[in-house]
Amino acid sequence: MSVVQVVAILGSIPLFSLRAFLPAFLTALLLTYPEYFPGLDAVPSLPEDAFLSKDWVLISLGILSILEIVGDKSSEIRNLLKNAEPYFKPLFFLLVNLGFMDEVSVEILQEVQLASFDPLWILLGLGTITVHWLSSFRRDFISFLEDIDEDDNLFIGKITSWLEDSLVLFGFFLLIFTGLVMVLIYFLAIAFLVYLSKKYERKLEEQKTVCPNCGESNLPFAVKCYNCKESQPAVHAIGILGQRREKLISDVKKHQLNLISHRKCPDCGNKLSSTKIYQICNKCGRSLFVSPSEKEFLKHQDRKFYKITALSFVLGFIPVVGFLMSTVMANIYLFSPYRRYIPKGSSFLTKLFIKILTLLLFILGIALGFIAAPAYIIMRYFIWKRHFYKRLEKS
Repeated sequence: MSVVQVVAILGSIPLFSLRAFLPAFLTALLLTYPEYFPGLDAVPSLPEDAFLSKDWVLISLGILSILEIVGDKSSEIRNLLKNAEPYFKPLFFLLVNLGFMDEVSVEILQEVQLASFDPLWILLGLGTITVHWLSSFRRDFISFLEDIDEDDNLFIGKITSWLEDSLVLFGFFLLIFTGLVMVLIYFLAIAFLVYLSKKYERKLEEQKTVCPNCGESNLPFAVKCYNCKESQPAVHAIGILGQRREKLISDVKKHQLNLISHRKCPDCGNKLSSTKIYQICNKCGRSLFVSPSEKEFLKHQDRKFYKITALSFVLGFIPVVGFLMSTVMANIYLFSPYRRYIPKGSSFLTKLFIKILTLLLFILGIALGFIAAPAYIIMRYFIWKRHFYKRLEKS
């Protein structure tokens, strides 16, 4: 095995940690039709009887790649698969390397400096373990982004997904032509993300406040200590993305309602893992919707609804931008507090209807935003409120 092949396989590992099928499809396409890749005209193509040149292989990988790209844009599908990916991707990486290996493929891969499918077990083992670690890190990073923007109101999830697609696509071609440079870029980028993750964890720890009664560390917006249940003297307000604000609260009940809106415990402020309306916090044992009650929560949401609907009428006079500002505000303050208590898979048809409705109202909002923006908010608000009511009845 040449040094170039080792460099190339190391560089392909991050690609498989981001996407399972797209790197395999691009590699199969390169090995079958190298003449269509710039600068690789002289590379001989695979014979017709080679495994990688079979039409069903290319078509299958192409379809799976498209489904993978489209599916990752859906928060429901991404959330469903993210816990399985750290095990699925390394397994697929290993199977691809073993199943697509033939002598002709190796010869061509050596010429273009791309050797993701090398048969040596040691390198495959290291590659598989690394893909598993990177996929796990990606899962944790996606979970971190979901904590910030759980319902993708700010499109953080979609932007991240498109960036990953671009990295796999362009990284594949850069790996062919730059070799070692691309490998170094990959690992520097990974090291930077690890550094940011650790820095964020340290920042969260530093923001915690010490309970004066028992000495345990609590979240900065905790009303009561999770350990001794003693009220905390200084409670920070919670931001729209669940972050700590410098402002200290003056109204405990309103602050608790804001915590419930973020699906956090109204006492200790920790994230509630379940979408159940009536549940118990795993950290402090507090029951949800006892005080404040579900009726107080609904009234709290209704008050925000009246204010934002009136504001959207004014903003609607600003073409396009006013409509977009109204939809973002409504998503963050009105719809998300309800959606967080509705299982993601149970509202698929509702979300499909809302996407169509949003498109139609956006077209209307280009000229008549002062009508389209309030109409959009009113219809969507009562759709999600109705879903929340149904969950209350079932509970």
